[in-house]
Amino acid sequence: MNLQDHSADPAEEARPFAAARPALVTALCAAVQGVGGGIGWSTLPPLMPTIAPELGISHAMGGIVWGAASLGIVLAAPFGGTLVDRYGARWTAAGGLLLGAAACAGRAWVAGPWQLALAMFVFGLHVGLCAPAMPRALAGHLPLERLGRANGLATLAYTLTTAATVVLARLVAPLVGGWRPLMVGAGVAMAVVAVVWAVLLRDRLRAGTHARITDVFLLLGNGQMRRLAAVHFLVFGGYLSLLGTLPRLLTDQGVAPADIELTVGSWLVCAGLANVVGPWLSDRIGLRRPIILVGTVVIATALLAMAIAPLGLSRPLLAVSALGGGAFAPILLVLPLEMPGVGPAKAGAALGLLLLVGQIGGVLLPVLTGAAAGSAGFAVAIGGIGLAHLLILVPVLGLRETGKGRPPALGTQAPAPVTP
Repeated sequence: MNLQDHSADPAEEARPFAAARPALVTALCAAVQGVGGGIGWSTLPPLMPTIAPELGISHAMGGIVWGAASLGIVLAAPFGGTLVDRYGARWTAAGGLLLGAAACAGRAWVAGPWQLALAMFVFGLHVGLCAPAMPRALAGHLPLERLGRANGLATLAYTLTTAATVVLARLVAPLVGGWRPLMVGAGVAMAVVAVVWAVLLRDRLRAGTHARITDVFLLLGNGQMRRLAAVHFLVFGGYLSLLGTLPRLLTDQGVAPADIELTVGSWLVCAGLANVVGPWLSDRIGLRRPIILVGTVVIATALLAMAIAPLGLSRPLLAVSALGGGAFAPILLVLPLEMPGVGPAKAGAALGLLLLVGQIGGVLLPVLTGAAAGSAGFAVAIGGIGLAHLLILVPVLGLRETGKGRPPALGTQAPAPVTP
């Protein structure tokens, strides 16, 4: 398949493409993930113990603040996917980053919980615009057989900067004058990345001038996309459940704050390493399903064991779970570009759909986990997250292989050569 051939207009076909720059575009996507996600998003959680008393944020209001971000992503994701397909990744992500930078810096001037919730809602809108752009930008500069590892490297940047932010934000804030100046600094960093992205990125996939927002929802008619969306619902919802619930669960178990930060940080570092190794192996063997299946079994087994094991084993079991989940999470965003009936031409719509469904899981599963933690404690909450990951096997078993190493479909084998 020619990834750059999506226009029937001869004038468009005659227009020369910019040279492919795989390393540069991978680095740009890593910068967007690391600064916009890892810093812009993750600066807030470790500082909430300081922010909450100042702004009068109760536990219930804290849930509304985080829910506002997810609501923003849910509402923006279909538009983001459509804009990426219609106008390209360059300007969609640049505009989204500037919006996110304004929201991030705007947190510095909030005077109450509802204002912070509004800032997080706008920040969520930026995620819905940017997230579908990066895999499509990568697809324009790399062949599909290298797309998994490139997306894994970009995801690694998010994971490692998140881990560093979780550990360091509480220490850095006093050095810059408090949490408010730190939010401004994170917003400025996002704005700088937006300008660099707009200046250096060149879209090499043809824009779909007839892309519509309804294309996002029409993809639900594709059985493979429905299964993949179900996987993303459970993966992303389970990730947010663990990220949001684990610190408080460990606190309730009597774990010291410094040990909690180390536990969460090591979990994210292990996930980041797996973000590179899993997609690299998948690209190397040309198969996607085996990595997803093995990773699912590993993360589910580790979390279920963590629910019943002594507390001292929580950190190593959490690390094992990170290796399993991190190995296949970036691959999920590559599959739509390889699927018949989707491909690069509808990548934005497909990724917008996955983001939309994933965020719904990110709202529902943490609520259920929080309720389980409040009523039944650590073991039931962690066990529930483990069961959610085990359920991933159901839709994955129905997914068809899309990698380059898949066997040819029946009746499509090339004819045997004729011997003269």
